[in-house]
Amino acid sequence: MVRRTERGTRIVAAVLGALLTIFVGDMALTRAGKSLVIASYDIPFVKHRPESKDQLRIIYLDQLDGESLDRRPQAKLLDKLGQAGAKAVVYDLIFDQPSKDPQVDVDFAAAMRRFRGVDADGKPIPGMERRYVFLACGRENFNATGFAGEQLVPPIDALLDAADDFGIVAVSDESYVVRKLPAGSLDEPSMIWKAASALGAKLDEKQRLQERWLNFLGPPPDEKSTPAIPNFGAKALLGEDFASSIFRDKIVVVGGKPGIVGEALGKDLFATPFHRFQSKLPLMSGVEVQATGLANLLEGNWLTRTNHSTELAVIALAGLIIGTGLTFFRPFNAVLIAVVLVAACGSAGFALFAYQKIWFPWTIVSFAQVPIALVWGIAAHSYVERFFRIKISAEQEAIRAAFAKYLSPQMLDRLTREGFNTNLGGEKVQAAMMFTDLESFTDMCERVGDPERIVETLNDYFERTTGSIFDHEGVVIKYIGDAIFAAWGAPIQDPNAPLNAVRAAWKLYQSDKLMIDGLELRTRIGIHFGEVVAGNIGSTRRVDYTMIGDAVNLAARLEGINKMFDTSILLSDAVHAHLNGEFRTRKVGKFLVKGRKEEVVVYELLGPALQQNEPGWITLYHKAVEALIDNEPQRALALFTAVNAERDLRGDGPSRFYIRQINAGELIRDGIFEMKEK
Repeated sequence: MVRRTERGTRIVAAVLGALLTIFVGDMALTRAGKSLVIASYDIPFVKHRPESKDQLRIIYLDQLDGESLDRRPQAKLLDKLGQAGAKAVVYDLIFDQPSKDPQVDVDFAAAMRRFRGVDADGKPIPGMERRYVFLACGRENFNATGFAGEQLVPPIDALLDAADDFGIVAVSDESYVVRKLPAGSLDEPSMIWKAASALGAKLDEKQRLQERWLNFLGPPPDEKSTPAIPNFGAKALLGEDFASSIFRDKIVVVGGKPGIVGEALGKDLFATPFHRFQSKLPLMSGVEVQATGLANLLEGNWLTRTNHSTELAVIALAGLIIGTGLTFFRPFNAVLIAVVLVAACGSAGFALFAYQKIWFPWTIVSFAQVPIALVWGIAAHSYVERFFRIKISAEQEAIRAAFAKYLSPQMLDRLTREGFNTNLGGEKVQAAMMFTDLESFTDMCERVGDPERIVETLNDYFERTTGSIFDHEGVVIKYIGDAIFAAWGAPIQDPNAPLNAVRAAWKLYQSDKLMIDGLELRTRIGIHFGEVVAGNIGSTRRVDYTMIGDAVNLAARLEGINKMFDTSILLSDAVHAHLNGEFRTRKVGKFLVKGRKEEVVVYELLGPALQQNEPGWITLYHKAVEALIDNEPQRALALFTAVNAERDLRGDGPSRFYIRQINAGELIRDGIFEMKEK
């Protein structure tokens, strides 16, 4: 009966896992999962190798006439390109306003005709090579007599008559990030579509509005990289002769120099998939986007997305297989399988992208369906195993009873699952130890006098401080009067033991205050990380779970050193090395603790790095410590005095300590203070 029930429960869990995984995948295909879907297009560009397109050239116009690009050099530029044998010139510029000087437009129009090899009536001139000029047009919204719509903004008639054609140049998708290849609107093709068609590209006008995605040749070039499409500045070309081979039989795309009309996003500058992972890249200019789209159309190598029905089918199949399958594996095996599946989906997505020019939203499977199936599978498998298989043994009950007061409920559950040696003795482990103490607690006891009231207040304080330790996966080893001895890394290993200890210490210091008779007693804390022996220590009649070793002693000494420096939280260098920049500290100094042969570097914890800026006095303090190391006590004295004066009304405890020592003639050789008392 139990076996049937277990089998039925597993089947139900597998079916629910499949349905849940399919549902998540289907939801990701909607607008809610747009960012995840787009990531499958963006990510392959991380490994994209830049391609050089020799058939294209870009010329950047780098001179302004007021707020607009200078149109005067265009006639000369076209003539030089014609002499160099360029095949076509495509302008990513909207000439919708006449020049201040009408002759400029007349000369520009005449140069277009000369370049194209036609006369004033547009008829081919015998013996002249046929070449092309394409101009850009824009779009604008209008609202006339209650009717709202959109209309084209074409070039002026003088230039329009001289060019082959014009087309739309709008390029940006949402938030000025360019991904889709611009093919124009329902009633007007894009400029690059018209240019590519005229230059021999095999394009079907009936399928023009089919969704196409840009196959970027490479990231926007910076000063150190070579651009995928060679580019030149118009000013330099006009000022010198150049080899005709540079532009012979080339298609030249002309536009504004990046940033010349504004450096803001959208001002003819656009983000690309490359910017998703490389924020420091320069933005891509509009003319480079147009040239990239033109290259895609000429070669027919743009990217295509799979159709919606195919995506639904793959997501449903993946949900069925993954959602069902992962419920039958143990957690470790399920994680390995999930990692393999994510890698396989990513590899398939990259391969389709690179070799078939197709992109499929593989990120839905990798980053939505696999994780949810993994979480569900582990949860379902664990539930079935626990409900039908696990019976807590007498040893596990003993563990729970022994550690119920030391551990948080979550840690206790974990210890029960993983097991623990309840015999006498211990084992060597790497652990972080924390000792706390209340400032002036003895004086307070004498002043209050009522033991019951003191115990009641202290119990409330311990309740809150224990919560801070448990919240960060710590273990309360014991209470020692008004002090607490806590640890991380035993009896359960914790790779983040030092960092978790510091997090708990900061929360304890910030939140868990002891108030009595209107006075607040400050908590002093010392933390060290090192090797200790942890286990059940005692006799056959009475044992305690505790830790023994020099590292424990040093943690306790650090707590006591707070008194000397009038500080609250001190860390050893072994703890400081594991903070990973999460907390701001200052180096208090080097100390030779009595009973130890090697000095220890001590740091004061100042708080989370993200919540505060580094105060100015820190630099002065570190210079003072360096002066001690350099055996320059008088310079150190002056700097410590300055730090103490710059702090708040209480001054600076460590600075006052060193000031006292230097004034008393204490020798602090090489910056190491020898502590003669424990």
